[in-house]
Amino acid sequence: MKKIFLLLALIFSSFCYVIAQQSQEEQLAMQYYKDKEYDKAVELFEKIHAKKNDSYIYYYYYHALLELERYDNAEKMLKKQIKAFPNIQRYKVDLAYVYERSGDNQKADKNYQDCIKNLQAKEFAVNELCNAFMSRAKYDYAVETIIKGRKLLNNEQFMSKNLINIYKLQHHNEKIIDEIVSLVKTDNEKYQQEVQTAIQDILVDDEDNFLYMSLKTALQKFSQKNPSNTLCIKQLYWISQIHKEYAEAYILAKSLDKRLKMEGIYIYEIATVAANNRDYETAIEALNYIIKKGEETHNYVQAKMKILDVKYMQLSESSPIKMVDALNLEQDFRKIIEENGVHSGTMDWIRKYAHLLAFYVNKPQDAINVLNSAISSTRDIKEKNQYKIDLADVQLYTGEIWDASLNYSQVEKDLPNDVLGNEAKFKNAKLSFYIGEFNWAKTQLEVLAAATSKLISNDAIYSSMLISDNLEEEEEPDTTMALFQNSEGNLALKKYAQAEFLIFQNKDMEAIKYLDSVIILSPLGTLVDDALYQKALIFIKQKNYLEAELLLKRVIEKYGDQLLADDAIFKLAELYEYHIKDTSKAMEYYQKLLKEYSDSLYVVQARNRYRSLRGDIIN
Repeated sequence: MKKIFLLLALIFSSFCYVIAQQSQEEQLAMQYYKDKEYDKAVELFEKIHAKKNDSYIYYYYYHALLELERYDNAEKMLKKQIKAFPNIQRYKVDLAYVYERSGDNQKADKNYQDCIKNLQAKEFAVNELCNAFMSRAKYDYAVETIIKGRKLLNNEQFMSKNLINIYKLQHHNEKIIDEIVSLVKTDNEKYQQEVQTAIQDILVDDEDNFLYMSLKTALQKFSQKNPSNTLCIKQLYWISQIHKEYAEAYILAKSLDKRLKMEGIYIYEIATVAANNRDYETAIEALNYIIKKGEETHNYVQAKMKILDVKYMQLSESSPIKMVDALNLEQDFRKIIEENGVHSGTMDWIRKYAHLLAFYVNKPQDAINVLNSAISSTRDIKEKNQYKIDLADVQLYTGEIWDASLNYSQVEKDLPNDVLGNEAKFKNAKLSFYIGEFNWAKTQLEVLAAATSKLISNDAIYSSMLISDNLEEEEEPDTTMALFQNSEGNLALKKYAQAEFLIFQNKDMEAIKYLDSVIILSPLGTLVDDALYQKALIFIKQKNYLEAELLLKRVIEKYGDQLLADDAIFKLAELYEYHIKDTSKAMEYYQKLLKEYSDSLYVVQARNRYRSLRGDIIN
């Protein structure tokens, strides 16, 4: 037994010695290769390869021979490889490449073609040969391989992802479109993400929309000849959304709902997407379609609720307000509140209804009555205080300064460490700003700069700095009866405060006059960018997009180091995206914000919008 043990130990130690020796040889050969001492590397690799014919050693041995231009040696070695491993396609391609490197292009082409000619009708063989060609950047041969493989396997969609990637490398966008249509032709959902990825890839740099129109035309032609193909309609629906053609997407949504018996699901989806992208007309039309279908329709209740929100957003982003629309919306809100009562579930409607009454329909007393009723009807401390903030807003709107300040202060006292408490404190500080109590406003804003809510904190920092940069030392007014008095001190700042208050009251045309006064009074002052920015926001509401564009660009170009620079960039990107409908420009400014203002509050939104415009498939 002892002799057997010693014999085994001897064999094992000998084996370990051989392994260690081989490992040392490999390490040395690899070091020579890395140091570009290819003569020494080849000498060692030849010995190792004779003992150990694996793909790892082969790779470096083969490339070392190519570096030394020892093409005869490489040919002999490869012929042995092919004989030993006849089913491995890479060796055959590598042999053809040796002929190409040696200058015998005719022989190289013949060998490349023979690889395709002798291709087996097996998926792994097609895949392997395609990859072998790709490793040598032989894209045309890779394409031929896939096409030959499809015929052998009787599968027109085989390796479609690979084929699309090759066409992308070759910039053959028309062929990519043909391949997309080929996948769509299957009407198989399993290809949907593959199709959308391909579409996204070709549209990402499509600045002139040429590829979009080519793709859209190809899909529409196919759909006309194959009206029962659902996958095609889904792709048209999807690309319509990418290019913000929501009216067209709505038509396709109706078609999908009917075809798939989805009972308005697609229509509600496009209504939501259109509303989020500020195409309120399409959103309202889609929601009305669901409502007219009746109570049995899926999303009927949601549509009735959603349409009020959409109409409210549309109204709040318009200037001047169309009184007919405001009065109609007032009736809609009153009706739904009467039907559903006053409770937590209807709080959002009640708040918007009260705001509508005061700020748009000029019925502030009715708004006050609605809010007081809601305050007395709820026991929830946060709900009660939210209504109090809304009530204070209405009181401020009507000039009841003391009452408004008192309500803001009560909320701040009730919820001192809450977001609502901070919001009330901020609004109270803004009230002081509006009436010219700048030092007091600044003190409150400085406290709020450390607020938990990032939005409130940033707004407070901005407002505080605005006051600091423009405040001249003077005695504060003794009473709020001095509201908007025209003393000479801090005149530009007072004019700007008046303008902001008029904007708060939705008196945009009057606000523009005061903003112009700010620029005239202090053309080189620090309030100019603020005035220009506020004017741009008003022009957007008035649908004067060209003027808004010019003002925002002026803020960005002349005041790029000021606090409002990132606001102006983000707002300009939104202007291009939602109103001017220039996707490439929108992406340009979202990207500018991401690159140059990485600490901006808008970074997350800008990144998401940029990816959405690029067509990224985001779950």
